[in-house]
Amino acid sequence: MRLGSAVVTGATGFIGSALVRRLLAGGCAVAAAAPARSTGWARLSPGQRLRQLPLERLTSDALLDGVGDEPPDVVFHLASAGVNPGERAPGALLEGNVGALVATLEAAARWGGTRVVFTGSCSEYSAVREGQLVDEGAPRVPSDLYGAAKAAAHDYGRAVARALAVPLVTLRLFGVYGPGEAPHRLIPHLAARLRARERVDLTPGTQLRDLTFVDDVVEALLLGATTAGLEPGAAYNVCSGRPTSVREVCLEVARQLGAPESLLDFGGRPPRPDEPPWLVGDPRRFRAATRWRPRTHLSLGVAASLAPREAPRDGELSPGSYATPP
Repeated sequence: MRLGSAVVTGATGFIGSALVRRLLAGGCAVAAAAPARSTGWARLSPGQRLRQLPLERLTSDALLDGVGDEPPDVVFHLASAGVNPGERAPGALLEGNVGALVATLEAAARWGGTRVVFTGSCSEYSAVREGQLVDEGAPRVPSDLYGAAKAAAHDYGRAVARALAVPLVTLRLFGVYGPGEAPHRLIPHLAARLRARERVDLTPGTQLRDLTFVDDVVEALLLGATTAGLEPGAAYNVCSGRPTSVREVCLEVARQLGAPESLLDFGGRPPRPDEPPWLVGDPRRFRAATRWRPRTHLSLGVAASLAPREAPRDGELSPGSYATPP
């Protein structure tokens, strides 16, 4: 199935802008919704197939007014409060996760049951013992407010979607990284310090994570929108199923930047109290339904993350808009 039109909420964010770029490259008309105050609008240059929807608040009426009566083929609901750990006030988390998803579902119902693809998070899951892959049936007792808000959004949203007869698919993302990440994230933070040849205080780096490059996640989102056999209301893990240590990521960044490993002060700071030592997902359910597999090796993903970005041309975002590393 080819998508002719789509709505993307959270379109100016890290994953959202990559998704918009991919949709436009495939000839899809995109209505891009994000907060009016977002600094990420510069990533989305207006073009013939791109409509910008700067919203002060994500409501069903705002979406309907911005998109119009013509039903989109799909809504990718990526908007989420609390991605930045410094912005996790409890009330804002509820409104920006549960409230925003409900508003999106209400708009989809008015359009006639347009499919909604919602991005959940591995933060919803409880800690498990090392070596155990986390599947979709694992207990969900989140260790922080963000994970709790995402879990609540899925549970409440699933009930609302059922009541409104809207097909909802939740894709729980694990460890997404790549070009365009926020400066506080691991790879951008490391790169900034190492380029300046500054020492970086790090945890011991023994935490094991399930990492997926952003372009592979975008392909999973497209399959979430177009695969007929996905169960409405269900959640699917989008992950590699392979553990990668934080230390391995740090060493790869240093290697590619030609920075001495002595600048990596492993053990210079303790792990966060709510940070599990192991969090690796089981991707088999989504793989069986879609045949999706991540294709980008860590070294290639890090190289793309460190590469300078090219400016969009011809009024649109283009695919592969990252220059080759020098």
